[in-house]
Amino acid sequence: MQKRKIGKPILRLGQKQHGESRVSVFAKDVFDQTAELTKELADKEASDKRKRNEAFLEELKQGERAAKHGRVTPNKEHTTNLHISGLHSSVNEHALCVAFGKFGALGSVKIMWPRDTAAKSNCGFVSFMDRTGAEQARREMNGSKLCGLELRVVWAKHVALPTEPVFVQGGDEEQTGHPFNARGTDNAEVRVTRPTNKQTERLIHWTVEHVVRFGAEFECLLIQHTRCDERFGFLTQWMSNDHVYYRWRIYSLLNGDTKQAWHANMFVMYDEGPVWVPPPTCVEVRELQAENDSEQRECELSRRKQRRVEKCVRVHTSERGSIARAMAVVIDHAYAAAQVVDIVCQALYDAHGNEKLAQLMLVSDILHNSAAPVPNAWRLRDQLELHLSKIFDDLARSSKEIEGRLRADHFCKRVLSVLAVWESRMIFPLNTLYEQAQKFI
Repeated sequence: MQKRKIGKPILRLGQKQHGESRVSVFAKDVFDQTAELTKELADKEASDKRKRNEAFLEELKQGERAAKHGRVTPNKEHTTNLHISGLHSSVNEHALCVAFGKFGALGSVKIMWPRDTAAKSNCGFVSFMDRTGAEQARREMNGSKLCGLELRVVWAKHVALPTEPVFVQGGDEEQTGHPFNARGTDNAEVRVTRPTNKQTERLIHWTVEHVVRFGAEFECLLIQHTRCDERFGFLTQWMSNDHVYYRWRIYSLLNGDTKQAWHANMFVMYDEGPVWVPPPTCVEVRELQAENDSEQRECELSRRKQRRVEKCVRVHTSERGSIARAMAVVIDHAYAAAQVVDIVCQALYDAHGNEKLAQLMLVSDILHNSAAPVPNAWRLRDQLELHLSKIFDDLARSSKEIEGRLRADHFCKRVLSVLAVWESRMIFPLNTLYEQAQKFI
């Protein structure tokens, strides 16, 4: 006879066992059973998750092996998953999304990062939400270059797709094909600049007119037919200045502006987007040009003032009074520093003997007073520095033409004394002054 296990007697309601009521014992049993059931469910969920991860990794490995040996998966007519090889080491998941996201919404993006950091290229997988986008991406991206490396795009084994895409080109907006879904830059501010190439600018204006007239469908068709035409690169090169100008032109014309006049105030093209800064209007450009012309005229001496400066800067002696008067005239006309310095230097080149030394004293006095709190006085020093080497070449040549050794030595000592004064006042760098002094030693 088989022995039976003796079970615990079931307590009836109202009975007590060791001071506990049957209700409390029943509740304790229920709690214990619930805890055991919860633990079993948690263990099962963890096991299922681990199995799914292992299956996914195995699919990725199979796809990688198939692409390596030139094979494709048997169910390629149903898959939307692509295997991409030849990825540059600098390409990450986001860059891969941007490169392939223009063909449709993406369900998953994965790059198989190698353990060896010295690897020249990587591989990855991109899974589309629909078959059409995957076919177009494989057709157009296979053989194309990304970051200088040629891509090889083949079909990979089908993977499960999420209910919502992980990446949609243009952000969260609905993909209607409308040109304003494109983002020109990730910066907080987008500055619009006019194209430097006039032919490109005319082509952009022609395209804008037709897009405004026929709508986004025309733009999509134009992109498809001119994908290999570099002249229409502004349609797809979203980070270029020409594309930013193209987007702004469309937005501007649709909001009532014209080709000749537009609102110059900053604006936001779409919610939570960057601030756009339009280029200056044609009127502002003309006003700026007129202002520049006016400043240019103010920086030039009139014929009467030019004759006065030429007369005053030609000093004949080293008398302090004549040099001071010439220096004052130069400082008063410092707004035309380049023209005034040319006149002073020409006077030094034309002088002879002691008159040349007097002109050098004038140059030294101008440099000493160029630090004075007078408008544009500092410009005189900058302009004289440009002529410095030529000035001392002329002085060195003149010293060699002087008859008599004593007179020539006296001339050189006077020139070197001027350089010593400039050194003490730190008017020019020491190496510059030393270079000029070598011409008289």
